[in-house]
Amino acid sequence: MIERRPLPHPWEKVKAELQSRLPGLLRDLGVRERPDRQGLIHPLNPNRKDRRPGSFVIWTQGAGAGAWKDYACDDKGDVFDLIQYLASPRPAEKIDVYWWALDWLGWDRGHVRTLAEDAAARQRREREIRAEEARAQAMEKARSAELFKLWLGLPPIAGTPAERYLTTARGLPIERLAHQPGALRWAEAVEFADPETGEVHEWRHCMVSAVTRGKAVTGLHRTFLTPDGTGKAQRRKAKTMIGSVAGGAIRISPGPSGLSPTQAEKKGRTDPLIVTEGIEDALTLAIARPDCRVWAAGSLSLMGLLDWPGCASAVVLAADNDWDKPEAVAAFERVEAHWRAQANGRPVAVIRAALGKDFNDMARGVAA
Repeated sequence: MIERRPLPHPWEKVKAELQSRLPGLLRDLGVRERPDRQGLIHPLNPNRKDRRPGSFVIWTQGAGAGAWKDYACDDKGDVFDLIQYLASPRPAEKIDVYWWALDWLGWDRGHVRTLAEDAAARQRREREIRAEEARAQAMEKARSAELFKLWLGLPPIAGTPAERYLTTARGLPIERLAHQPGALRWAEAVEFADPETGEVHEWRHCMVSAVTRGKAVTGLHRTFLTPDGTGKAQRRKAKTMIGSVAGGAIRISPGPSGLSPTQAEKKGRTDPLIVTEGIEDALTLAIARPDCRVWAAGSLSLMGLLDWPGCASAVVLAADNDWDKPEAVAAFERVEAHWRAQANGRPVAVIRAALGKDFNDMARGVAA
């Protein structure tokens, strides 16, 4: 019988330490996304062809911090499993993950710390976490300010290829809107220097939409178009988002009141709110239903990260007809559950187009 050497640190102690330093651990594992307000991160799964966020979820709060699940393939586990799933090179066995964790934590493989050492390490860790949180908040604030400054300097879409795209390619009579969508602007050719990375991005021929959370523009949504606005640009991703977009929305229509959400809430004015994935769908419904406030979330997963605003008397979720995509169907079910959990007796409804993928397809008579 082989006598096994006792481990220098209990598994649960190592796990607790990993959980307490989770932001740094995720960063070193290649996860750059920030948690949403529920403490969830929705990165793309690097171990399969994951085209958009939503199905791969990492929990960052509570006793289950570091736990994860991919709803598309049902893979799941705790923080040790997350390391084994994401680390490169990948640890082969669970015990390899344990030693990897000790090395990452900077713990001696053969030395068990004293209580005094534990206390000093805990204080150091708390200082590091506070410093990291402060740095991240400052960086997010600086990035949002730069994005807002860039967006504010762009011209409205009137008379630009973006307007031509919406009216001609998408068949939207936006002149019928009582309030023209001020969130939409046009970028012929601009440069943006990311304050976090220093990388300079050039944006050419794109409709730039403000993503607003509360009173602040925190991110931007870009739809890249052909120079003449006859359609979307032929590129790998015609739509991209930048900045802090979780919990924010592209506010397409203020509804019949014409008031901002903050103003409406102060005056006690509430109207139904329609929430869509895309901008084109939101404009279609804003034209058809001027009695409703209309927001575009930008993606299916982001529809489920919005809080119920005080200006909404009811919420109507516009679902795409993605019946051939089980992953999208499951993601929308989570979105609906999110809104119903916030309803507190207020109405929540789901609507789908009778033709095509969405309401813009239906308005144009385009079959799926």
